Amino acid sequence: MSTKLRTYYMDDAVFNLGQVIETAKERLEGVDFDTLVGTGFSGGIVIPSLALALNKNFVLIRKETDDSHHGRGRLLGQLGARWIFVDDFVSSGRTRNRVIEKIEKAAHEYETATKFVGQYMYINYSEAGPVFEDTETGHGGYGW
Repeated sequence: MSTKLRTYYMDDAVFNLGQVIETAKERLEGVDFDTLVGTGFSGGIVIPSLALALNKNFVLIRKETDDSHHGRGRLLGQLGARWIFVDDFVSSGRTRNRVIEKIEKAAHEYETATKFVGQYMYINYSEAGPVFEDTETGHGGYGW
């Protein structure tokens, strides 16, 4: 006998990853980006998986409160010229803003030109399902 231990907020990332990837392929088709950026436990599962499936770079950012052996606030991956923020949910925008600041600081430190071009929430919280919002045009479904 086995028991599926659920988190509810990240069950799609763990138990429906194949569908998350297929939906992202559809929703991000035609979006001009080369890097997926995000943070958190579910991001550590989804972002590298999406990057591999989409043939894109990725950057993971450790949370500031994570004092594990991996280090607080550290970045891992490869940053390209045009990146999107990927997360399961945006509420206040605090996490997204922290990620933007971290990427801007890293780009400055490594003298790399990079541009934030939008965000993609991979969880189906609305009838429209996961939606990409383009920061350059404002098109998308989240209105921030």
